[in-house]
Amino acid sequence: MAPVIEALDLCKTYEVGLFSSQSVEALKDVNFSINAGEIFGYLGPNGSGKTTTIKMLLGLIFPTSGTMKILGREDIAAYDIRMKIGFLPEGAYYPEFLKGAEILRFYGKLYGMRGKALNARVDEVLDVVGMTHARKRLLRGYSKGMRQRIGLAQALLSDPEILILDEPTTGLDPVARKEMRDILASLRDQGKTLLISSHELNEVELISDRVAILDGGQMRVTGTLDDLLTERGLTMVVEEVGPEAKAKLNAANIQTDDEATGRVLLRVPSSMSTYEAMEACKQAGLNVTSIAPRRETLEELFVRTVGAPPGEESAATAS
Repeated sequence: MAPVIEALDLCKTYEVGLFSSQSVEALKDVNFSINAGEIFGYLGPNGSGKTTTIKMLLGLIFPTSGTMKILGREDIAAYDIRMKIGFLPEGAYYPEFLKGAEILRFYGKLYGMRGKALNARVDEVLDVVGMTHARKRLLRGYSKGMRQRIGLAQALLSDPEILILDEPTTGLDPVARKEMRDILASLRDQGKTLLISSHELNEVELISDRVAILDGGQMRVTGTLDDLLTERGLTMVVEEVGPEAKAKLNAANIQTDDEATGRVLLRVPSSMSTYEAMEACKQAGLNVTSIAPRRETLEELFVRTVGAPPGEESAATAS
C-alpha cells in the first residue's frame, strides 16, 4: 500500500526580514513516510522544523522544493484532502463561555454539518473521548485534561483518516496521560493514522509504532523503536538499598531507581559484565532477585542523536 503521508526531499527556506538577503533553511532534504493505521512520533528540539512540517501538512505553507504527498496526492491544500485531516494544536484555546457540546457544534458547522447529523456526530465524538458527562459544562470549568479531550473531539468531527496532534499529553497528570494514550491507541486500532509531535518522550515511546527525530531541519533517524533502540547493559532488581549500599553502587557506576512497589531497579552500564555487576551487588550486601538485558529509552536515543531532551538544560550521560 502507498504511504498515507510522504515527504520527498522536502526543503523550506524562509527569507529573514523585508530588506535582507539572508535566509533560514527550516527543512533540508527531509524524507519520511507514514503508513496507514500507525502512530508516528515526530520528534525534535525546538526550532528543528517540526512546526514547519505540520504547517505544510495542513496546507498553510508550501515547500520551497521537494514534494509533500497526502493519500498519494500532491494537492494537499484541496478541500477534500483537508476534510480527511484532523488537527489538535498545542495549547488549543476555545471560548470559555461555551459548553463542551456547543463548541463542537460550532466547529461542526464550519465543516458543513447541520441538524440531526451534526448533533449525532457531536454525541459520537464526545463518547469517543469520554466527555459525555461534561457536555453541558462551561469550558471555564474544564481541567487541562478535559480541554485536551474536547480538542481531540473537535479534531475527530469530520471522521478524518489522518490525525495530526501537537503535544497531546503536555500538562496532563499521570491518570489523564494514560487515558489519552488509551484513546489514541483505540483510534489507531480503528485504522486511523496518527502523527504525534511531542516533547514528552516517554509518552511517545509507549504508544508509537515508528518515530523520526529531526534536528536543525534535517532528518537524523527514523524507524521502529525495536530497530532504533540498542541494548544498553543490564537491569537488576533488588529489594532494598540503604545509603551505604547506594554509595558503593554509585562508585561502581551502577544507577539506582526506586520503584513504587518498594523494589529498587539497578541500571548496569554496558561496559560492565554480569559477573562484575553481581560482584558489586555482593560487595554492597544486596540480594539480586532478577536480572535482564536493558534496552535504551527513547530519551537516551534522543540524547545520543541531538543532545539534551527538550526542556532540559543539560543531558545526563546515558549508561
